[in-house]
Amino acid sequence: MTLDQLVTFHKVCTMKSFRRAADALHLSQPAVSKQIAALEAELGEQLFERGRTAVITESGKTLLKYAEHVSSTLQNARSEIADIRELKRGHLVIGASHTLATNLLPDLVEKFRLKYPQITMSVETGWAPEIVSRVQSHDLDLGLAVLVGSKSDNPQLVYQAFDISETVFITSGKEPLVTKAQISFDEFAKLPLILNHQGCLYRRYLEGRFAEHSTAINVAVEVLGFELEKKLTQLGLGVSLLSRAVVNKELKEGSLKTFKVKGLDLRSYSCLVYRREKYFNGAMRGFLKILQEIFPKCNFSHK
Repeated sequence: MTLDQLVTFHKVCTMKSFRRAADALHLSQPAVSKQIAALEAELGEQLFERGRTAVITESGKTLLKYAEHVSSTLQNARSEIADIRELKRGHLVIGASHTLATNLLPDLVEKFRLKYPQITMSVETGWAPEIVSRVQSHDLDLGLAVLVGSKSDNPQLVYQAFDISETVFITSGKEPLVTKAQISFDEFAKLPLILNHQGCLYRRYLEGRFAEHSTAINVAVEVLGFELEKKLTQLGLGVSLLSRAVVNKELKEGSLKTFKVKGLDLRSYSCLVYRREKYFNGAMRGFLKILQEIFPKCNFSHK
C-alpha cells in the first residue's frame, strides 16, 4: 500500500467517479484503475462496486477512514511548510561568539523579531571554536563568529565575512604598563598578560606566536569574559589583546590605551558560518535579510 494509492483511493471516493478522480489528479483513467486494483489485490477485498458511479463497499468505507486521515495529514503538512516558506511560522537556532553576542546580537535579534514576530528563536553564545564546531555538528542553523588572523579553510563550512576589525593590544590608561607606542616582542613577553581561557581565539593566537619564539607565555590572570578582562587591564594588573570594537568605549574615555608589538599585526573577521550543503528555510533567509540590512556592502549568498 503506497501513499499515491491511498491518495487516489480517497479522490475516487470524494469524486464518486474514476474519470473525475483521474482528471483531478492529472492522471489517465487506466492509471487510476490500476492503482485501485493494486490496493484491492493487496487487501484481498473489493473497494468499489463497479458501475456508472463508484459505489464504495463496506471494506472501502473502512479504508476510507484511514485515507481521510492521511489526506488531512498531507494537507496540514503542505500548509505548515507554506507557512514556513512565507515566514508565518518557524524556529531558528543561532549561535554567536562572545564578542558578537555583546556588540551585534541584541540589535540583530531585535530587528529580526520586529520583522518576523511569528518566528521563534534560540540564541546561544560561546567561544568562536565552539560556535563553529556546533554549526558543523548540525546543532546550530547559523553561527556568528569572530575569527582571528585568517578565515578557516574547512571545506564543510562556508564563512562569509561581514566585518573586519583591528585587533589591538591594550594597557591601562591611568596605570600603563606600556608607555611607548610600539614595543618589541621580547619586551612584550616580559609583561603580565590578562587573557580569557583557552577557548578564546585571541589567546590561541598569542600562544601560537609565543610557541614560534620558543618563549613561555606569562598569563598573570585567566578570566572568563571580556568585561572582566577589560576591568583588570584598566586597573593596571596586566596587558591584553582584544578587538578594537570591544574596547572602543574605553579607548574614547581614556581608561584604556593601545600599543603595538613589532611583528604582531593582525585583524579579526566577523563571519557568518553555515554548513556548505545547508538548506536555507524561510527563517534562515529572513535572518540573512536582516544581516544584509545591517551590513549593506556585503553579499550574503546561499544556495
